[in-house]
Amino acid sequence: MITSKLLLSVPGIVHGFGTAKELVPHVLAEVWPGKPDKKQTHGREVVEVVAAQQACGDADGIFSAVAGIPISVITADCVPIVLARRDGGMVAALHAGWRGLIGGIVDTFAERLAAKGETPGDWVAAVGPTIGSCCYEVSEELAAQFIAHFHWMAPAAISPRHRHLELNAIAEAALRKIGIGEVDNLQLCTFCTQDAQKNALFRSYRRGDRGPQLHSGAMILP
Repeated sequence: MITSKLLLSVPGIVHGFGTAKELVPHVLAEVWPGKPDKKQTHGREVVEVVAAQQACGDADGIFSAVAGIPISVITADCVPIVLARRDGGMVAALHAGWRGLIGGIVDTFAERLAAKGETPGDWVAAVGPTIGSCCYEVSEELAAQFIAHFHWMAPAAISPRHRHLELNAIAEAALRKIGIGEVDNLQLCTFCTQDAQKNALFRSYRRGDRGPQLHSGAMILP
């Protein structure tokens, strides 16, 4: 299990990012049967969870103020973003692949916060393990599309190498743009990061893993 020092500083919650050896972070395992029922579609829908096993439909982001419910997303190269209000009173998780980032899932989350009367500055976030620009080669057209869409970022931050995207930097910039108070970017590549035994630390769809994916999320303690 991978953790964020920033999220560890938030009282009253637990969190974790899954690994190849521990797909579901052990801090969420006991309550895992109560996880919300959702279908990730690489979209921008964000749903509030108010009950265990809630049917959320198509949703790539969920958030909750209810204790004891694992709020998580599934990834295998896309960006898992785990968020919490600084006082531990609410948690969220976003699945932000390239489609979700360019489609505006972070902006949708900001809209959901505003609708609840929340202030983004009261929240912190961790950008979890995702495929890095070291390994994520895309078409020239897609790279150009990202540079045009995120025009307020330096092009070199979006695409440090020709036809390569830095999704974690884009996610971090998007979070800061909506006013999230503090962001911890773990900068771990799902494709090439290895453990001490030189085994792949994470699952990676692009590397060839087509089976179970990584779960990342947080929970308010009962």
